[in-house]
Amino acid sequence: MKDYIIEEVRFIMRTEMIAGQWSAKKLPKLLRDRGWPRIAIIVDGGVLDHNPYAKDIIGLLKKDMDETVLVRCDMAEPTYNYLDQMKLNIEGMVLDCVVGIGGGSTMDLSKGLATLATNHGKGLQYRGFGKVVTPPLPVVALPTTAGTGSDVTPYAVFIDTNEKWKFGINTEHNYPKLAVYDPGFLDSCPEKIYASSGMDAVTHTLESFVAKNATAISRIFSFKAFELLFPNLIRFADGDRSMETKLNLLVGSGCAGVALMNAGAGPAGALSYPLGVYFDVPHGLAGSVFLPGVIEFNVSHGYKDYAQLYDRIPGAKSGLDETQKSLQFAQEIKNLSGRLGIPTELAGFGVKTDQDMQLIIDNAWQLKAAFEQNPIPFGKAEIENLVRSLGTGQPTK
Repeated sequence: MKDYIIEEVRFIMRTEMIAGQWSAKKLPKLLRDRGWPRIAIIVDGGVLDHNPYAKDIIGLLKKDMDETVLVRCDMAEPTYNYLDQMKLNIEGMVLDCVVGIGGGSTMDLSKGLATLATNHGKGLQYRGFGKVVTPPLPVVALPTTAGTGSDVTPYAVFIDTNEKWKFGINTEHNYPKLAVYDPGFLDSCPEKIYASSGMDAVTHTLESFVAKNATAISRIFSFKAFELLFPNLIRFADGDRSMETKLNLLVGSGCAGVALMNAGAGPAGALSYPLGVYFDVPHGLAGSVFLPGVIEFNVSHGYKDYAQLYDRIPGAKSGLDETQKSLQFAQEIKNLSGRLGIPTELAGFGVKTDQDMQLIIDNAWQLKAAFEQNPIPFGKAEIENLVRSLGTGQPTK
């Protein structure tokens, strides 16, 4: 962790966050106050079909805004080709902002369209960092899942079908200007997506907490995210669908996104990409299967800071030293995945052969920078050990 007493540290938060029951009903006024009366609404197809509250909010926007165009997102993991196709819905229009209503994919599509609305050409030419010259349209994010962090980060991730890889349009211009956390938007969220997005947020929380670029400031958000996410995911697993639980998960997800944006990701998040691209595993589920193994690896090599998070678990055992707490913490995370119905081994995601495992191993290193953020050196040999341990059920080395 970086210490601001010893070296300069940086912390960024560029998204205004509004949280509360019925908070989305104020959206027309919030947009008008900012001078954004002409809007594109990008909405997840499942939300549009199954969430009456979301339909009501869209109705309010159509009634109160000067101009609206509704774009339906029906691709779970958008490709750059899909982004270009969706651009046709807004081409030639004069818009003030883009409103994204959905999960991470919908919000990523919203950011991508905001970029292409002001920058000519196809989406793929903006893949990477620093390629967006003209600032995109402002983006307003209304998450309908609690976990992706896309509502507070500048990344818009798409699949490059030619290279078979997920990589984003990454520009500091693309932070959402406003994120609205309204529990009514979670009412249509399927249980599997609850689990996937929830564990995605947990992965963001834990990897940002231990990352080399973590600071005392970013850890404030990691701590708060964990305190909100862990107990409320257990409540969700036990059947709790109260407004309080849903709102806590939304705010916890936002805090995790802020921490991730400032501290960086790690091995579990990086390994989720090839598992998602080649085996169609949702991003959150893909990261969660690797998370306990990464924790165990770090603890076995002397890393003990997980003890600080273990102490924040309700009912945590007393009388344990820091190493014992950290090892027990790995088990608690694995138990949480189990309670949410998430497989804890790769076979549960269709990774069954040596060739399947090798596909993940060979492609993971494309996100080398994320592995380098781990507090303990984690290279190609460690990637192979972890992937094969999850394929064979043997512990990590």
